[in-house]
Amino acid sequence: MFKDIIVKLSSEFFEAAVIVLILYYVIFPVKITGDSMLNTLKNGDRALISRAAAFLNIYNTDDIVVIKYNSGTDNIKIVKRIVASEGDSIIVENGNLYINGVIKEGYECFGDEYNIVLKEGEYFVLGDNPQNSIDSRYFGVISKKNITGVVILKFYPFDDFEFLLN
Repeated sequence: MFKDIIVKLSSEFFEAAVIVLILYYVIFPVKITGDSMLNTLKNGDRALISRAAAFLNIYNTDDIVVIKYNSGTDNIKIVKRIVASEGDSIIVENGNLYINGVIKEGYECFGDEYNIVLKEGEYFVLGDNPQNSIDSRYFGVISKKNITGVVILKFYPFDDFEFLLN
């Protein structure tokens, strides 16, 4: 009888551990703070991210990712869209952003002008609301190791449910 109780408890503990691992790595809920991703994600929206997708490098250009960012005083996580990846050419000229020679509409880049080709493991990320976003125009390219999650879907508010993975 004691052996049966131990087997049952260890089985339930194993099931709980698997559920926790799935919730932590496969899908993880987050609350969006700020308006840098308007109109796709708004302040207060809730989304599901996948840490496993980031770990396995399952993301592409136009996917929304969670990245580690050092603000100078804190290490924080921010949500941005990948607009260019390794091997892509980025030119900022006269306030316009060009990815592989094609203008990226909606992203004004006034200030510094530059011309770079992303190296292996490098990404250029932008907020969907460029007037209110700290992104690669500000802190430069990010490396693959700084991508900690991939946004899969927005689930709240419930009337604005949307899959976001491309």
